[in-house]
Amino acid sequence: MPRWLCHIAYLSLFVAAGAFASSIDSRRDVERSVNLIEQGYHALARTYLAPALIDYRLSDRERSRAYYLRGYSFYAEDLFVSASKDYHRALEFNPDNPRAIAALAGLHFYGQGVTQDRALAYQLFLKAAHLGNVLAQFQVGYALLGGYGTEVNVEEARSWLTRASESGHTPAMTHLAKSYREGVAATPEPAIARDWYEKAYAAGAVDALVALAYMYQNGEFGEQDLTESIRLFTQAAEAESGAGEVSLGHSYLTGTGVEQSYERALELFEQAAARDTLASFMSLGHMFETGLGVPKNLKDAKQWYRRGAEAGLAAAQLRLAYLLLADGKLESRGRALDWFSKAVAQDHPQAHNDYAWLLATSRSEELRNGSLAVEHAERAVEKKRTAAYLDTLAAAHAELGQFAEAIQFQQQALSLVGEQQIALSVELQKHLSTYQEAKPWRE
Repeated sequence: MPRWLCHIAYLSLFVAAGAFASSIDSRRDVERSVNLIEQGYHALARTYLAPALIDYRLSDRERSRAYYLRGYSFYAEDLFVSASKDYHRALEFNPDNPRAIAALAGLHFYGQGVTQDRALAYQLFLKAAHLGNVLAQFQVGYALLGGYGTEVNVEEARSWLTRASESGHTPAMTHLAKSYREGVAATPEPAIARDWYEKAYAAGAVDALVALAYMYQNGEFGEQDLTESIRLFTQAAEAESGAGEVSLGHSYLTGTGVEQSYERALELFEQAAARDTLASFMSLGHMFETGLGVPKNLKDAKQWYRRGAEAGLAAAQLRLAYLLLADGKLESRGRALDWFSKAVAQDHPQAHNDYAWLLATSRSEELRNGSLAVEHAERAVEKKRTAAYLDTLAAAHAELGQFAEAIQFQQQALSLVGEQQIALSVELQKHLSTYQEAKPWRE
């Protein structure tokens, strides 16, 4: 082709590209994508976002926002790897995009599409929080309150939770209330906790009533008040709170504050399950596993526990693991260990403890691993120093033949047992006697 014809061809392409670009309003399409994402049309939203991602007329901040929105649309469909890539691209164009930073932190916190790293997640949340992102401010407070990726610091947690609460973030209000309660605060201030729960409820958080009900049930205001706790559980349940239905169901299951009724408990648990309330899956699994008010049915129990396990509930993962181990089948054992691993990955103290106990005390030599048992038992004790967790740590050392350490930790466990806990004291003493004979515990 003659050179002059090439120039004309290139010029024509340039003019056509310009005409195409002028026919597209990328800013308008980005806003359309926001509406589509809110309506759940994520794939269609990405179609509108595609031109904006390459439109040279958009600023770096606008392009960063477009990448964040596309990343969020992937996240909403559980396409976490694609979401992570787009969040990173958003930060290439604007390193201080608080939503992208917070979103990426969330992926690392839960290990979605990336390696779980809560220390990194905390640092990312902290950066986004300083940039004014309310969700990140809550997450920083949440991490500081529970020690997720950072050391526990209740005072600093309150500072961040207060910022988020003042912006109307209701989960921040409920966690701020929790920071003043027994078991969290060095000096509990129940009146302040009640005030924040009431503010959260007024802001639309019905489940705040459930937390407040437990304060009355536990006697955190002085004497136990079961009448008030049942009133609040009922109010929450009538407002279609799954947590309220589960809590009221447990009251009927145990006869706490009401006349015991397995039938009513089952009805409430099923209502909560219809709302996909995770705790209801555990409750229904327990009823079918033990035969409380229903015919004992381990198949149904496993199905309910599996629903909770697949939704990420550590307690359900542990119960399912134990039922699978009880099958005695090699295939079931492998699946049980997978569920133990998933529970442990959440850094849940009970999961660390139960996994360590299995590794230390199983009669199956193939399952025992003393070193790994010590590692997980130490993590459980580090997060919560209880007689049960110290008992597990002692068993782990005994499995390694370290009986002096086993005796030391078992004695510490016994020192934490209350005078009324006779059965537990007897059981722990049996373990101690075994270690004193230089034998590991088996069950």
